[in-house]
Amino acid sequence: MTDTAKLFYDIGEPFAAGFFETDSPSPARAFCRAYRRFYENATLSGYDPSDPLYPYQIPWRDGYAVCPQYCRQYYVDYGALGAKSEECARIFKQFDDEHGDFLNVDGREAGSRYAAYVDGWNHSVPNFKRVIAEGLDSYEARIAKMKDANLREALLDLLVGIRAYHTRIVEYLESVNAEERLVAALKKVPFSPAETAYEAIVSCNFVLCLDGCDDIGFIDGWLPKYWRGEDLTRELSSLMMHVQYANGWSMSIGPEYSELTKQYLTASRGEARPMIELRCTPDMPDDIWQVALETVLTGGGQPAFYNENAIQTRLRERFPDAPCEDIYEFAGMGCTETNFSGLTFSGGIDVNLNVLKVFDEVMREHLAACSSFDELYERLMTRLHEVQDDLVTFVNNYYNRRAEISFAPMRTLFVDDCIEKEKGYYNGGARYTFAIPSDSGIPNTVDSLLVVKELVFDRKLYTADEFISAVDAGDEKFLALARECPAYGVADPAADSLINDLTRRYYAHYRHAKLDIGDGFLPTSHQFIRHTYEGQTVGNTPDGRRGGTPVADSIAAANGKAVDGPTRMLISAASFDQSMIYAIPVLNLSITTKFKPEVLRGLIESYFKLGGTQVQITYTDRETLIDAKKNPDDHGDLVVRVGGYSDFFISLNSDLQDAVIERTMFDG
Repeated sequence: MTDTAKLFYDIGEPFAAGFFETDSPSPARAFCRAYRRFYENATLSGYDPSDPLYPYQIPWRDGYAVCPQYCRQYYVDYGALGAKSEECARIFKQFDDEHGDFLNVDGREAGSRYAAYVDGWNHSVPNFKRVIAEGLDSYEARIAKMKDANLREALLDLLVGIRAYHTRIVEYLESVNAEERLVAALKKVPFSPAETAYEAIVSCNFVLCLDGCDDIGFIDGWLPKYWRGEDLTRELSSLMMHVQYANGWSMSIGPEYSELTKQYLTASRGEARPMIELRCTPDMPDDIWQVALETVLTGGGQPAFYNENAIQTRLRERFPDAPCEDIYEFAGMGCTETNFSGLTFSGGIDVNLNVLKVFDEVMREHLAACSSFDELYERLMTRLHEVQDDLVTFVNNYYNRRAEISFAPMRTLFVDDCIEKEKGYYNGGARYTFAIPSDSGIPNTVDSLLVVKELVFDRKLYTADEFISAVDAGDEKFLALARECPAYGVADPAADSLINDLTRRYYAHYRHAKLDIGDGFLPTSHQFIRHTYEGQTVGNTPDGRRGGTPVADSIAAANGKAVDGPTRMLISAASFDQSMIYAIPVLNLSITTKFKPEVLRGLIESYFKLGGTQVQITYTDRETLIDAKKNPDDHGDLVVRVGGYSDFFISLNSDLQDAVIERTMFDG
């Protein structure tokens, strides 16, 4: 052991110590040794007899200043670490700069100019199907055959730590007389193959907690094989609750429907996460629709509805050489970023382009020089493509840098084909690797363009300078005129035609963008919580939006614009070209308690027939939301959909709460 490692052991930081146990280790050896030491020493959670599963979550912040984190591989609280040892804080900061700062690359300045923030998030799901069917003993045998001694020894070291953790768990559960079937299952899985549905869920939960509780992925890819018709609602509720504990994300179900599908939906009630992604086919049975709609109308935000045929068709077009069985393993990771379960490295919104900010700059720089609306529009499209190119360069550079300096132990172990390729998860080891860029403000941009077209070019009511001055002043006469202009969200032909052209050209630009490591870019349009941050960087805009306020939180109309009801809003949303948004465009639909389930089903099915991809629903009313903000203790169970994910309303910050309150809500 090195003197540096001993410093960290002496202050109770075994995970950090593992990085320094040997002199000049490769990233693979250093990261795997750190994980091994963590699992050999981490404090175990107390056993809850009412819970049919164990462990509950990775003990990742249980008194540790440095601990595992499923995307960035480690989390550091420098304040806590410095309080234990200033020398250790200094040493780890140097390590962090060398192995964790992969975003500091050429192109960062240009790549982040139009983004509120940039982070190296990524999402993945272990290959639960393989782990459950084969057991981790088979993984050890596969690793032992690897020719790359460095990677082989690193992963074998990791498995030593996992075995130690597993042994400690079984011994602990026996010492507290835990439920016999739980102990029996854990004596078998995940190292040996599962034989029952309960064993499969226990195995999934164990691996999920090792991975850091990111996503369950496509659960129907493995659980139905073991299901014999028993009621698994309690076990599924526990699995979902564990994801919630660890701030995890989502899972997809369908399109082969059964009583198990109903159990998933029932188990999700009252839980904000994992977000259930129901893959809907045109012939989805009435009884599945009934349970899904009943679940939505409990007010929990579950499930979101996904157009199975559209998604499968688009992904097969995007990956023409991929086996259909791989595409079938689709699940939306994180909020809804496309992933083929157990096979994929996918970004978690590698960067977000603030389209409204680009428009605002183009308008101010070029409106006076443009003799026609078409000229202004083409200048906007040119600038957008230039910015997209900047983002592509930045993302490619940081992917390369991450592959060079960092390592993802759990993802390399559990995602195919890292072992077969003998490559780390960050270095192209996964069967599929792609970046996920997103955007904000396209609906606001289109509405703003339409106001410019109407008031400056068609009716000539303002010169360029007068127009910009009126926008900045928030002039009431101007705002009244702007409200009379065509707008996206009411099935207006001019608005829908413009947004179709803009989105078709915009997303097509990513189609052939390259990565040195991986399969390129799969764009999405989901706003997560960025629509509030992105809005803070843009002043008043021609669509009537006040400076600093949020941009549109999905591909639906901006707040206050869908004045002709949900049907016409969805017709407009279908004109938003989704054919090349391979990582799922999000549509928020907020409905009140007056909405009838049969009407909701009709809207969703009609939208999907028009080519729409996804619908997520918030079921409440404005009065409840306002009261929840004033009296949070009275509304602890109120769940809302945000920009691609669901959360408890009282957990949102004030800006996000206001953005949800201001949404257009439909009575049906």
